[in-house]
Amino acid sequence: MPAAHTEDQLQETSAPVFLTGFEPFLGHAVNPSGELVRALMADPPRGVQVVGKVLPVDFRAADEALRVALEGVWALKPVALLSLGVQRRPYYRLERLARARLDSKKTDAAGILARDLEPRGRGVRQTCLDLERLVAVLTAAGAGDARISSDAGGFLCEFVYYGLLGAAEARGLPAVFLHLPPVDVVAVEDQIPVLRALVAELARGAAGE
Repeated sequence: MPAAHTEDQLQETSAPVFLTGFEPFLGHAVNPSGELVRALMADPPRGVQVVGKVLPVDFRAADEALRVALEGVWALKPVALLSLGVQRRPYYRLERLARARLDSKKTDAAGILARDLEPRGRGVRQTCLDLERLVAVLTAAGAGDARISSDAGGFLCEFVYYGLLGAAEARGLPAVFLHLPPVDVVAVEDQIPVLRALVAELARGAAGE
């Protein structure tokens, strides 16, 4: 496997990596995904520009917020799209795919049941990225336990990922979703270097360097 790229290998500021996370919801008083978006925008990896959006935990509002954010970011010519969400499991999880039809029995902040939503497309969309390589990047950055998943959860994370993959495919861009461990397992400050390494790798890899 080729060596992972590092921040030090990135010379000038690159075209941006677009990053999304979510606001707090349900039992999560702190949602690390939203906190990490803010942290990386404030202090991105050297040579990388990060453009981010923290999305509401509401299907319709999140869909609209993502659409508007992407309309703004296309002019900046992003090199990769990365979405984040929190899970209950105590490890990092890279999602291989997203399905159009959701099967979760959870409701969003507006009370909409995931499985009652009309699918926005058909079938499955998959990332084009080498997830085994990205697992190695996460592990080298101190993730401890990072895995690959083919089940994005059937709720808002999968909903956003499906839309993000569609937008990425239309523009010929790579996109991926990373599920994060909860903050009572891994504190936000300890997740920051892991995410910085992933963002640096996406920027470097998309540039073909």
